[in-house]
Amino acid sequence: MGILNDYRCAGCGATGERWTESPAPSSLTCQFCGAEAKRLLAAARLGGLAPKPTASSPAPKPSMCSRYPMVPGLCHMSEDAGRMWVAKYKGDDRAIDRESERQESMAKEKPFVLEDAISHHHHHEPAAPQAQSTA
Repeated sequence: MGILNDYRCAGCGATGERWTESPAPSSLTCQFCGAEAKRLLAAARLGGLAPKPTASSPAPKPSMCSRYPMVPGLCHMSEDAGRMWVAKYKGDDRAIDRESERQESMAKEKPFVLEDAISHHHHHEPAAPQAQSTA
């Protein structure tokens, strides 16, 4: 039976999981570029349990793609770009106007770059179902 290990390629920087025999080899061939991918060591459960949230720490907000799974592409957009996309999906003209004004004022301070619109820095956690608007 194999075990799951993490490897990072020295050539292209790709990181991924691979099933290997036990004991796991210290390196494998990268499946993307063919360079050497070294095994990453993970310290599983060495830190104990995560601390319990305190009253002052708010619960993390679910990601846009968890809150609006019916809107395609949200997982790869920044929160700013996602707000506009959701407003357009809902047909909420006032929200579109507000977001346009906000983004235009931000663009005056600092021009946008591609990284301002594209991101994926969150974990997918199920969100509570939302009632559909009939308006």
